[in-house]
Amino acid sequence: MLSEVLLVSAPGKVILHGEHAVVHGKVALAVALNLRTFLRLQPHSNGKVDLSLPNIGIKWAWDVARLQLLDTSFLGVCADFWQHCEDFIHS
Repeated sequence: MLSEVLLVSAPGKVILHGEHAVVHGKVALAVALNLRTFLRLQPHSNGKVDLSLPNIGIKWAWDVARLQLLDTSFLGVCADFWQHCEDFIHS
């Protein structure tokens, strides 16, 4: 369990030209916006998982005990990818 709050963000983007062309190997023109999406993970001891999207008025909560386990068979494939990312960050 996380002992601290984890906060990550990503910039918004606009694709000005070629959004669907890239699937055919063509180029697209995209720009980052000065707008960000944020994700905050924060531990709670109440046994719930909360999802809050205040900009669109959504606030949901689930009991952790009632959530089903996810299929984790793909994690072996992803492990190599994450290891490469970690190696790159620390190189």
